[in-house]
Order: sequence, then structure tokens, then C-alpha cells
Amino acid sequence: MNRLAAALAVLVWSLPAASSAQASWRHRQADSCCAPAVACGPAYTVQYLTEYRKEKRLVQRCVPETHEQEITENICRPVMREVEREVVVSVPTMRTVERQCTTYVCEYRTEQRQRTVMVPVTNWVEQKYTVCVPETHMENRETTVQVPEYKQETRPVTYMVMRSVPTVETRQYTTCCRVPCIDPCSGCIVGFRSVPQVQSCNVTVMRCVPEAQTRNVTYNVCTWRTEKRTVQVPVCTVRQEVRTQRVPVCSYTPNTETFNVTVPFTRPVVQKYNVQVCEMVPQRQKVRVQVCEYHTEAVKRRVQVTTWKTVSQEVEVTIPVTRCVQVPCQPAPCCQ
Repeated sequence: MNRLAAALAVLVWSLPAASSAQASWRHRQADSCCAPAVACGPAYTVQYLTEYRKEKRLVQRCVPETHEQEITENICRPVMREVEREVVVSVPTMRTVERQCTTYVCEYRTEQRQRTVMVPVTNWVEQKYTVCVPETHMENRETTVQVPEYKQETRPVTYMVMRSVPTVETRQYTTCCRVPCIDPCSGCIVGFRSVPQVQSCNVTVMRCVPEAQTRNVTYNVCTWRTEKRTVQVPVCTVRQEVRTQRVPVCSYTPNTETFNVTVPFTRPVVQKYNVQVCEMVPQRQKVRVQVCEYHTEAVKRRVQVTTWKTVSQEVEVTIPVTRCVQVPCQPAPCCQ
């Protein structure tokens, strides 16, 4: 630390000297053409050099240490015990109760009643009616008809004809050639083997070439001619004719008659009946129940405890050191 402070002090002291030296040098350079040659002399500039050096220093570091420690904890343990308690419960009790209700009974009685009915009576009566009688007769009518006429016309027709033209093509085919097998030891032919061989040959192929041809064709052309003709057509007419026939006519005559009917009626009847009624009767009972109680208990156990310990350690660090150096400047051109 003392060396670093000394270096900073030298740096602060040298800054004004360097600035004044630079200012005087610039002034001399500006006036060098007018000043005599005796004013020229050696000039210096200041440069700062930084060097790095290694030093050993003592640092404080925290190191963790783990050890076992016995601690005491208070825990609650559940304890079950039986307790006798008195409870009030509702006990269902059945009892018989007599009740009555009014019901209606359906009964039947016979009554005499009268009714009027319509009796049908059929009479034959002569009636006249008018009918339409159709009549058909032939009449001459004039009509216009279209009569077809045919005449022949010759028209040119162009059509395509496929003409066969021979063409010579070169095609390849594969044949089997027999090659002798020679024994390498004796040099004798021991057999033959088939080897495929490709050969070429010229083949004449017939190809169809389209060719346009024109010829005259005679057609029957149909034309229509208007012609008036007289034809007989059946005409239907209707004439009215009065006819007479006997038809049955139904009429109704009122007739009163007496008949017996069965009429239902209801009669109220009081009935008594017994029913079972459920009643809840309170009753005291003694029961034994399980009660949970908690007891506090001190328990000791060993746990891992981590503590931090300060340890001094010597380390090697790199420190920058800056110093000032005077360097001669280049002389001005007029001083050379």
C-alpha cells in the first residue's frame, strides 16, 4: 500500500510539469521561424509506463465447520383414554291409533225415462231430371300441313385414311453363345457354358401414316312444302233431354217410447281403522367414548450445526505500478 501511495504522489507531481513542458514546446515550435538558432535545444516529453508485479498479502476468509449439537425439543404426543358420558337419544316407539274417514260407496238404482226417436219411412216418388245426351257427326275442315320433299345433293367430304408405310429399324436382341470351358491344369476343354451376347439386326416395321382424302358424297336433303287440305273431323254436340224415374224418398216420423235405465249414485260411509304411529321418545343412555389428549414431552436429539470460522490465508496478487519517464522529443525542422 505504501508503494502504491508513493506512485500516485509521483504521478500527481509530474502532471503540471508535463503540461508546462508541452506548452513551452508548442510555443517554441510556433516561434521557431522567427527565433535565432541559439534558442533551439533538446526537448523532453513525459510518458507513463505501467508495470505489474506480484506481492504476497494476508486475507481473511470464512470457512464453514459442521459439528453435532444436542438440542431439546418439546413435542405433543396424543394419548387416547376412555371416558363415560351420558347422552340423550331419541328411541322410535310404535303405538296403535284409531282413526276414521269418510268414503263414498257407489250404488245403482233403476229409473224410467222417456225418449223421442225418429222412425224412418220410405216412399216411392216419380221425379223428373234433365240429362245431357252426346251426339257425334262428321264435318269438313280445311287445314294446312307440311309435306316433306327430298332432293339429292352432292357434297365434298374430307376424311382421314391410315396408310401403312414400311420402315427399317435397328433393334437389339440377346442370344446365348456357347463358350468352351478350359481346365487351367491340363489345358483341355472340359465343357461348354452359355454366355449372353447382344446382337443387332435390321427389322422392317409397318407404321400407319394418316393421309387426308376428299371424295364426293350424295345426300338426300329434306325440305318442307306447305299444302292446304280438306279433312273430315268428328264433332261432338250435346242436347238436353228430360227423363222420369221412380226414386225412394226417406222421411222420418217422431215416436215417443218409455225405457228403464240404471243410474249410479254415491253414498257417504264413515269407516274406522287402526294405524301404527311412530313416535320418538327421548331416553338417557351412558356410553363410553374415546377421548384424545395431548401430553407435552421433552425430547433430546443430535443435529448437524454449521458455523463459520475466520481463517487468515496468504495469497499472491498482481499489482499495477505506474511511473513517469522523460523521453527526448524530435527537433523542429527549422532547428535541423
